[in-house]
Parts: sequence; C-alpha cells; structure tokens
Amino acid sequence: MDETIIALPIAALTTASVVYILHPLAPRLGLMDHPGARRKIHAHAVAPIGGLAIFAGLLAGLLVVLTQGRPSAGEGFGLLGAAVLVIIGGLDDRFDLGYRARLLAQAVAALLLVLGAGAELRGLGNLFGYGPVGLGWLSVPFTVIAIVGLINAFNMIDGIDGLAGSLALIALTGLLLATPEHAAHLTQIQLLAVVTLLPYLAFNLELPGFRKHKIFLGDAGSMLIGYLVVWGLIDTSQTQHSLPPVVALWLVAVPLMDTFAVMGRRIRKGHSPFKADHHHLHHLLMRTTGSPRKTLVIMLSFGVVMALWALITTAMGIPDYVLFYMAILVFGCYLMVQAKIPQIHRALGRHRSRKKRRIL
Repeated sequence: MDETIIALPIAALTTASVVYILHPLAPRLGLMDHPGARRKIHAHAVAPIGGLAIFAGLLAGLLVVLTQGRPSAGEGFGLLGAAVLVIIGGLDDRFDLGYRARLLAQAVAALLLVLGAGAELRGLGNLFGYGPVGLGWLSVPFTVIAIVGLINAFNMIDGIDGLAGSLALIALTGLLLATPEHAAHLTQIQLLAVVTLLPYLAFNLELPGFRKHKIFLGDAGSMLIGYLVVWGLIDTSQTQHSLPPVVALWLVAVPLMDTFAVMGRRIRKGHSPFKADHHHLHHLLMRTTGSPRKTLVIMLSFGVVMALWALITTAMGIPDYVLFYMAILVFGCYLMVQAKIPQIHRALGRHRSRKKRRIL
C-alpha cells in the first residue's frame, strides 16, 4: 500500500510533465486537431496528446509499484493491450487511419485483455430473476464484444471539453467506492487512472494555471480510458462476493446509452454505425443550451446520479434483476427525451424570437 501512495503523485506529475514536453512539439509532429469540420466547435488547433500523457503517467506509477514486487503476467498483457490502443490511436490522430484501423486495434487489445490478462465475463449475475446467467462457451466472444463496445462508447462521446474524461472519472471513482475491501488488490490500475485523468482534465478544461497548454484526449486517449474503465469493471465484477455485473450498466450509463441511440439511428437511416455525425446527446444539448459548459454540467450531473444510484443500490443489496429492468426503463426514457430535444430546441427558438420582437 505504501508504494501505491508514492506512485499516485508520481503518476499525476508524469502526466503533467509529458503535456509540458509534448505540447510545444505537437505542431512539428503533426499532432494537431484543426478546426473546420462541421462537428468541431474549437476555434484554434489543439494538440490531441492527452492519451499519450495519461499512458505515460500510468506507466510511471506502475513502475513505482512494481519496484516492490514482481508484475503479474495478467497485468503485463493488460498493459500491452493498452499500448496497442495508444499507438494505433496516436497514429490515427496523426494520419487519420479511419475506423477500421481503430476497430482492429480494439479487437487485438480486447483479446490480450481476455486471453492474456484473464479479464473475462463468465457470468452476468441474476439478470432476469430466474437464477445466475452463465455465459459458458460464449464467455470469450461476449467479453470481446463488450470491451470493444465500451471502448467505442468513450471514443464516440468525446465531443466536448471534459466530457469523456469526466465520465471515465465518474465511472472509475464509483468503481473504487463500490469495490469491497477484500478485493482492493484489483483497484491499483484504476487508482492510477483516476490520478492521471485529473491533470489531463485541468489542461483540457483550461483551469487556472493550465490555460496555456490546452489539449484533447485524441483517439489514443478516448480509447485508452474506455479500455481502463472496462478492465476495472470486468475484474471487479467477476470476483466472488464482489461488484454485481449489472452495476456496470449504471456506472457507464451515459456513454452506453448515447452510443446505442446514435448507432441505432445511423443504422435505421442506412448509414454506417461508425460514420460520424452531429446527433450525439452533447450536440443536441449544445443546440438547445447554446453552451458547451452547460451541456457538460447537464451530462455529468446525469452521470453522477447514475453512479450514485449504483453505489446506493449495491449497499442496499437490491437484486440484480431489479437493477437490470430499471436500467432498461431508464434507457427507454432516455430515448424518448432525446427524441424530444430537437422539438424543445425549436420551441425555445420560437420563444426567443417572439421575445426579441416584443423588445424591438
């Protein structure tokens, strides 16, 4: 435990240091996200080096921890999967490789995590109220699909400052708080992920003292944080007497619901589910509120409420199937509200126009 306490500030300081080192080099390296596309709202080119900085901090913290003991093979394979995502994501940020390269990297990382690190969903708990649901021979393919799905969920929701990183922070913090003390050995990497996210968010949100080095996560970062979250969720939900698997749905409710809704809409319209558009929840809310920061507060508030519900219900011992059916109900309500947002936006626009005419 002592080495973990030392590792945490080292991880955070390494993340910040890498930002300071890479930020002036990013234009020469071609690592710049330029404005211009319809979906992009930033006015100036920004360096998408957040993922590289977070990964560097994570490695630095783990090196401190490993000086006190031999690393497990599982951790090694898990980190190798993270490295694959960071490398391919970084190349995608530089050369725009496309979604096929990202999907391949995600599949490779998922297989390393499942087959190498042993992070495997073997059961889903008493999901329907008729006894525990075991996956049997479907365990590996189901886990790979779940890992790739959640990585993409965080990758796709990374559309405004602070959103993907803060949602990952909420999920990881909820995970750490919900994990029983006897399973604390599973939380080391998640603790390091939390402390490396903090300096990233300070730079990304341009908090006082961090305003001259604005950065984005980039594909490397958004895929990495999704991977770290799903790694933690699988590890802590498959340990005996640990976190019920269904709680994961609540901890990552916002990115999951947004991704399912957007991809479903694209498929219904005959488009590729991976074709970027401006129909994510944060796009709809920005058109309604007129402010990225207000949108961020609304979405993070929703994420915090979902995570708190997960913690409270876990402590109360509410049955898995109740939580699952409630999650389905919340998702249905989410779809209905999201469908109404454009109408709300138009109604607000008409109201503002009438108000302006009365003033004139």
